[in-house]
Amino acid sequence: MGILERKEREKAERRRSILDAARELIREKTYEEITMEELARRLELSRATLYLYFRNKSEIYTTLLAEGMQELEKGYRQVLSRGIEDPLEKLMGMAYVFFEFYSRSHSYFDLIVTKRAELLKDISEETLSEFETAGASVIGPLIDVCREGAEKGSWREQPPDKMAWLLRAIAIGIAVGFREGNLKFPADVELMKQFLLFGLKGQPDA
Repeated sequence: MGILERKEREKAERRRSILDAARELIREKTYEEITMEELARRLELSRATLYLYFRNKSEIYTTLLAEGMQELEKGYRQVLSRGIEDPLEKLMGMAYVFFEFYSRSHSYFDLIVTKRAELLKDISEETLSEFETAGASVIGPLIDVCREGAEKGSWREQPPDKMAWLLRAIAIGIAVGFREGNLKFPADVELMKQFLLFGLKGQPDA
């Protein structure tokens, strides 16, 4: 391996270590409590070195969110590759993927809801582009299934993009219920299925 290749590898590894440390730190503290200084100390880096990789805290967590959405999209695509015919069962499979992802990642994933404007206010164009691309990609499979269900007559025809965003909002709310203990995973997923059936079809499952 040449000098240039080694330097690029070391740079990538250092960047990865920063992101991993930030993910661990937000499991211990709130986003507001975390500082770049603390992150630098944890990594035994100077603040100047840390700023070579990320402009600020917002850029670090926006990058983590983009990576998380890419992971989530990959899980959705795996569900859709299983050859499931029923669009509702596809939605349920994707819901399980989301709930399992959220249980691992809620400490920073919640920032999409609570801190979105703050996160996106002062980040590089490259980071913003990666975040927006990941966001569009992760909602894509859900839109596709909503469209498929309407085309097959599995449920009433509605704008698939709006249905996808509505289902995403419902899933986040249910995931919070699981996390807080008001709902039980996976036992109460069947309740969600009945709720979706009523909303999508206008009637409970026969």
